[in-house]
Amino acid sequence: MQTIKQFFININRSDIDENMTDLVSEDIIDSIDIMALVAEIEKYYQKPLKAEFITPENFESFESIKNMLKQAIK
Repeated sequence: MQTIKQFFININRSDIDENMTDLVSEDIIDSIDIMALVAEIEKYYQKPLKAEFITPENFESFESIKNMLKQAIK
């Protein structure tokens, strides 16, 4: 979870923490934030994130991001 927290810090969203949920549906983060997170994820893992994983549902919480990364980064 610390890695995910660092992704948010890197995109200047240190106001978001692992206890928050409904990040997209509550308009806490928007599509620009998601694309910035995708860029951070790709930079960190040094591989592209397939488009099928870039859905609002996968960015609702730290847990959903973590689960998405388990599937996407093999």
